[in-house]
Amino acid sequence: MSDPDVESILIDLERKKNLMHTLREEAAASYYTGTSDDRAVVATVNGLGKLHDLSIPDKELRSSHPSTLGGKIVAAINAARAQAIDDSNAKLIDALPGFGS
Repeated sequence: MSDPDVESILIDLERKKNLMHTLREEAAASYYTGTSDDRAVVATVNGLGKLHDLSIPDKELRSSHPSTLGGKIVAAINAARAQAIDDSNAKLIDALPGFGS
């Protein structure tokens, strides 16, 4: 059995590191939108899950009980983040076949 080619392993590791950096930059520049179940609240996050926009109609602010409105906000943000996670996972699987299996 021969020793692994350390140089080729290091080159491959550097390539994967650069690929991960690129994927992170792409995620930071991608945006995903989610809504509450009743579509009253809309949240937009980037691919890293950072909240960029939250839209709440004035009607909701005036008429909703805080706990009800809070739940709608959480649902909208979670829906947007779920899209971001799904997209990021798909890109990781494409970029690094066999990763995590």
